[in-house]
Amino acid sequence: MTTADQVETRRALSHVQELLMELEARMLALEDEMGPALDSVPEARRESARNLVHYIAVRQQDLRNLQVELADLGLSSLGRLEGCVLGTVRRVLARVQEGLAACGGPAQSERVSVDGALDWSAGKDALQRHTREALGPCPSGRHVYIMVTAPSAGDADREWMASMLRAGMNVLRINCAHEGPAEWERMVEALRAASESTRVPCRILMDLAGPKIRTGAIQGALRVATWKPQKDELGRIVSPARVVVHRASAHAPDADDAQLVLGDAAFATLAVGDRLEFRDTRGKRRALTVLELGGDTAILEATARAYVLDDVVATHWRGGSSQGPLSISVATGSDAAIDMRVGDEVVLSGTRAFCSPAKRDAAGGVEVRGEVACTLGAALHGLEVGHRVLFDDGKVEAVVIEARAAERDYLLRVQRTQRPSVKIRAEKGINLPDSDLSIAALQADDLAALPFVASHADAVSLSFVRTPEDVRALHTELDRLGRRDIGVVLKIETRRGFENLPRLLLEALKRPPLAVMIARGDLAVEVGFERLAEVQEEMLWLCEASHVPAIWATQVLDNLARTGVPSRAEVTDAAASVAAECVMLNKGPHVVEAVRTLSDILKRMEKHRFKKRSLSRALRVSTFDERSGGPAPEAFDF
Repeated sequence: MTTADQVETRRALSHVQELLMELEARMLALEDEMGPALDSVPEARRESARNLVHYIAVRQQDLRNLQVELADLGLSSLGRLEGCVLGTVRRVLARVQEGLAACGGPAQSERVSVDGALDWSAGKDALQRHTREALGPCPSGRHVYIMVTAPSAGDADREWMASMLRAGMNVLRINCAHEGPAEWERMVEALRAASESTRVPCRILMDLAGPKIRTGAIQGALRVATWKPQKDELGRIVSPARVVVHRASAHAPDADDAQLVLGDAAFATLAVGDRLEFRDTRGKRRALTVLELGGDTAILEATARAYVLDDVVATHWRGGSSQGPLSISVATGSDAAIDMRVGDEVVLSGTRAFCSPAKRDAAGGVEVRGEVACTLGAALHGLEVGHRVLFDDGKVEAVVIEARAAERDYLLRVQRTQRPSVKIRAEKGINLPDSDLSIAALQADDLAALPFVASHADAVSLSFVRTPEDVRALHTELDRLGRRDIGVVLKIETRRGFENLPRLLLEALKRPPLAVMIARGDLAVEVGFERLAEVQEEMLWLCEASHVPAIWATQVLDNLARTGVPSRAEVTDAAASVAAECVMLNKGPHVVEAVRTLSDILKRMEKHRFKKRSLSRALRVSTFDERSGGPAPEAFDF
């Protein structure tokens, strides 16, 4: 090395040394500032909490120029420091100081010490240990877990559970927004029996419903179901009417016609041959007989025309014995909706009981504004002029142009729609991404479900979590129920939840086991679909920095689970999910195949990637046949 080269190298090393020492000082300063919060974390997790604080301190700086300089010097560019932040910076700093000494640079009065600082292996071990605590024993053949959402209790029987376990399910998710304790208990018992018979362990996560911010019922929507048998010209019945009754939690709200719906618990009591007797809207005695039963629908037959308005109470007969009353409801068809178009003005209300569609003139202009009732009026308290309001998973985006907070009425103007005209129906989601919501994550239904959860589940998911106070409220309830050991999953589905994630992690680390669910569907609506990839990466980094397992959720292999055929995009998405510790699949008729496919994808991708670290296993495609000069015959034998 020439003298000029030595001078340039000393200059470069001196500069990065100065920057690295500044980073170290920032980390230690923030750690000192956060001392009381860190002291409240149990000793077993305190190093993870410290590492998270160090990571926040580092990521408050723009490191790009420093990374380029480090790479030019042949040193680590700090691109994979999440699991061991202070240790990585100090190790790089030690290499820099060694390089300076070798180049004849000025000696440091006190050389950096790496003693006691986490290294990469220790950070990895901590993350894997905490993952096992939260999600159970490590799966066989891979390190990424698979979580599956249970369908109805009628479908999620012992046979279904066993097939899921054999396919690769490691965690069963029960959604507390559907069915109730009786159905949940049947699912729990079915899983325990299937796990014992297959000798495959499986944890149970129960997902609390959280606040439901949705559109209310549509005023003036005539909910009428009718049917009639086919008759010949003499009035004789040729074919009885076939009537479909849907299980409540599985009916399709976007159907083109009205549907008969039976509550999940009542639906589960039906058997082939049962008879439902009732009086229709005209007071005439009518009956339906059960012909076929499926998981979500029942086929019944009728020999006389009937009309049902809104709902009807039927007597349930089996043989000659009454099984008690059943309430059959009529779900609203497509006629019950609020039509929204770009430029429309719409009233959003926290006090009205019903939604009412707009009245339009012959040209389609609005003569009388439509009104949207919000099922949780308290959620609107933080709305201000300029805030966005999103309906039905972002199909419609509106902005507040006038706020009458005292009346809890807000005038909106529609800014964007998925199609020229979008129909918003009852019970569709409302997102308020710009508003500071004052509602608690734990609602009355959640508090009612918690005793069952505490008695039966291995972990509980806190939906709509946004503040440390939400986490503390759940911890308090779990303490009261005697379950300090139960795992807690922070379900991040709002913009505020994402922005507060470091604070949420520090609070939740006080009570491990802990995991984070990246609820990408709602999160995409809240932060914008164009930012979802960036946001989910940031969440993965924060989870790794705190050694907390991340759950990659929403629409993973969704087409495959629903139709049996995957899309190219979702296979790529599934491959990227190897960056998380757990991947969640939703229900569908082909979910067994989806679990098998996901398990295979994860096993393959784990050979290429661990978190942000690329793994360079040997590639057979790089092996050439000397005789042909082309790829070896086994190059594509994956």
